[in-house]
Amino acid sequence: MNALAPPRERLPHRREWPHPGPWLLLFAAGFAVRALALWLVGGARPLPAGAADIDSVAWNLASGAGFALDGPAGPVPTAHLPPLLPWLVSLVYRAAGHRQLAALLLQCALGSLVPLLLVALAGVTFGLTTGRLAAWIAIFDPLLARSSASLGEEALFSTLLLVGLLATAEWVKTPRRGRALGTGLLWGLGALAQPAAIALPILVTGWAWTPLGLTLAPRERVRQVLFLILGVVLAIGPWTLRNAVVLRTFVPITSEARRPVAGRPPGAKQAATGLRAAPPEPTGARPPPGAQSPTGAAAGALAFVGGRLDEWPAQATRGLAGFWRLGIEDGGGPGGSRGGLARGLPSGIALWFALLYLGSLWGLARTMRGARRWFQSLPLLAILYLVALVVLIPGLPRSRAPIEPALALYAAVGLEDLRHRLRARARGIKLVAGKWRGAG
Repeated sequence: MNALAPPRERLPHRREWPHPGPWLLLFAAGFAVRALALWLVGGARPLPAGAADIDSVAWNLASGAGFALDGPAGPVPTAHLPPLLPWLVSLVYRAAGHRQLAALLLQCALGSLVPLLLVALAGVTFGLTTGRLAAWIAIFDPLLARSSASLGEEALFSTLLLVGLLATAEWVKTPRRGRALGTGLLWGLGALAQPAAIALPILVTGWAWTPLGLTLAPRERVRQVLFLILGVVLAIGPWTLRNAVVLRTFVPITSEARRPVAGRPPGAKQAATGLRAAPPEPTGARPPPGAQSPTGAAAGALAFVGGRLDEWPAQATRGLAGFWRLGIEDGGGPGGSRGGLARGLPSGIALWFALLYLGSLWGLARTMRGARRWFQSLPLLAILYLVALVVLIPGLPRSRAPIEPALALYAAVGLEDLRHRLRARARGIKLVAGKWRGAG
């Protein structure tokens, strides 16, 4: 090398961002499918199905009346609902006015984030190819499309659940205290969208404990777990403090007193929620609405089940059958669906879910036999958690929509495995004991 030659100029390091085209395509396709479902369900003038309380609280927030339900004498403060979705809808109402169609389009946008998050989660756990396939499955999933076409917490919680799983996977992959704190904050937001998810951070911490021990000293592992718990507390704490000040009682997230419906004949039709809620009683001598049952939905349901243990097996069986039914909710509450999505092509929808379940089971079987099975079992936590809730507290989860993306991810794993096997057979290759060998 010539000593007199000028030194090569070092170029500054630039981070290469992925091309936005594929991501925009996934979002646009997801939004189009959900907007179509919205039109099929509600026609030209869609109305939120069974979401009068969310609409009322959101409009009161947008009008400056606070987190309150409409009462005979005006808005009454409440903790009857989880706060995150009404707050987001209130931002839309503040910008666009009291237009329920705008709130439903927000739901479509939230649901359209699910395919993108599936690609990101699969990129950390299974690979981008599997993630893209799972994203397209989620785009056309009838249940996910239907949940985005009504004003309920399913679309928001489905998105936040994937965000929490992605943050957890990134934290375990590269443990940092800041990441642990951020992961806890995200799980806290998930609980503010769906209070039934309050115990998920505990389950996630138990799952992460062993892999964290492979890279962290024992004390640092404990510190990072405490940072995650701190993040959950910081996310939920302001809302709990607001409830203590405004309602003068301890309500961690929501005081919605739901319980399973007892005494329903086996052939009777179940309402959309499968739950019975105590109506608010906004009178001066009684606690404000939402403060009637500080123990919350889970404790109230457990007390109900505890008092009727003889009915619990039948309730749990019906709950599981409804949870895994080969169809979608009509979403219309007691009155049923307003449109043709739930009634149209029922055989095709049933076939879709049957294939989805079979593909998910095959993908799970292949995952559990792989070398990275512990790390790739993270989405399974969400599935097992909601199924356990259905068994222990029949009727508490309203829908399996939040775990439908996880099912789509494992179904994509199964389809990818099937594709590799068909390609190997076409090339005369067999897979024996984890090794490829020629067929001849």
